[in-house]
Amino acid sequence: MQKNAVGKSDEYQKVVESAEAGRHADALTFIQEYLVFTPKDAEALNDAGAILHCLGHSDEAINHLLKARSMQPDSAEIIWNLSETYLAAGKAEEAMELFGDMERMGILNVDVFNRTADVLLKKGNLIAAAKMLRRSLEMSPGQNILKPMVEVIDHKIAETVSSDCKK
Repeated sequence: MQKNAVGKSDEYQKVVESAEAGRHADALTFIQEYLVFTPKDAEALNDAGAILHCLGHSDEAINHLLKARSMQPDSAEIIWNLSETYLAAGKAEEAMELFGDMERMGILNVDVFNRTADVLLKKGNLIAAAKMLRRSLEMSPGQNILKPMVEVIDHKIAETVSSDCKK
């Protein structure tokens, strides 16, 4: 494969151009062809995961991102994409496992906590959702909308515990 100015092949440039133009199906085709010849290219695996995520193929995206992370465990971009994909797939617990690395890398933020809490709420995990919202408030106390939300969740948790004790 012929290399371009940034060290990637001209074929890989098709991936980038297609993805940037929003032609994710084309980008997927090009990156799959590229990965046949370079299956251990962590950047390409990360890009494949991001493209698959954009196409709504979360489980396949996660597989690519996990392979990429195994090759470059300290890549903030890969870890960020993996976290985003886990949340999109409703896998909040898996996303939470990345928080330590994300915090160490300086990429953990209130938006991630709040979206994780949303996924946890949808799954009925009130305790973990409240914990995420509290962490979000610790990081950014000015989120006034979260305080009453945490109170409502705490009230629901108390009701559930009380109800369980009466059984």
